[in-house]
Amino acid sequence: MRLLKKLFTIGLCITIFFISSYSGFADDTWHLHDNEPEMSDDEEIELGKRVDEYIKKRFHLCTDTELNKRVNNITQKLVLLSDRKTLPYTCTIIESFSVNAFSAPGGYIYLTYGLLEFAENEDELAGIIGHEIAHASLKHVARLYHDVIEIFSHKDNGTSTDGNLILHTHLKEFEQEADSLGVFYACRAGFNPDGLPDFLERHLNFMSHHGALSILNFGFFVTVNTRINLLREYILTLKKEEKKEEIYESND
Repeated sequence: MRLLKKLFTIGLCITIFFISSYSGFADDTWHLHDNEPEMSDDEEIELGKRVDEYIKKRFHLCTDTELNKRVNNITQKLVLLSDRKTLPYTCTIIESFSVNAFSAPGGYIYLTYGLLEFAENEDELAGIIGHEIAHASLKHVARLYHDVIEIFSHKDNGTSTDGNLILHTHLKEFEQEADSLGVFYACRAGFNPDGLPDFLERHLNFMSHHGALSILNFGFFVTVNTRINLLREYILTLKKEEKKEEIYESND
C-alpha cells in the first residue's frame, strides 16, 4: 500500500497526523498488538518528529523572537497542569494568514500568524493552546491511529462510508473532550476560561458576515455552534466549583 497522508479537520482546531501502510510510517516501530492498542510515549514522540519535519519543510515559520516567546510562555504555563507533562511540548508559529491551530503527535503544537492576529487577548490564546495540549493529554492521536489502522486492515469487510462515519464520530467526540479539558487547564493556570468560546464565537460570526458560510458547510456552523454552547455550560459549572473551593479555603 502507498503512504497515506490523512488530514482530519473539525471546525477551527485541527489535529494533523500521518498514517501509512504497514510499510510506511506504520512499520514495525508502530506495530499495534491486539493487547496493546496504544502507542507508547516514545513511539508517539517519534511519529510527531516525522510530522514536524514534514511541516517545517513545507511551511514558512515565524521568526519573531518576542512573539514566539509570548506564545511559548503561555504554552508552558498550561503544560504544568497537563496530564502528560513528560512530552516535549513545543508551539510553532506558521506564517499564514489563515486562522488555524493544529497539533501533531507527541506534543507538537502549531498556530498560524493569522490566528494570533485574530485573537484579542491571552485568555483566548490560552484556550486554544490548552485545547491542543488536551489532545495530547487524552492520547487522541494514539486512539484514532489505532482505529484508522483497524479500518484499513479490514477495508474489504466494510465500506468507506462506515470508516468515514467512525472517524467523524471520534473526531467530534475528541474535539468536545479537548474543549473541556483545554479550558480547565486555562482556568487553573489563571486565564479566563471564556477565552476559547469567545474566540470560536467571534470567528464564526466573522465567517458568517463575510460570506464564508453557506449551505455547503452548514454542518460546520452547527458543529462549532454546538461546541460553543457546550463550552458555555461547562464553564458555568467550572466557575461554580471554583467559587465553592474559594469559600471552603476562606473558612478553613
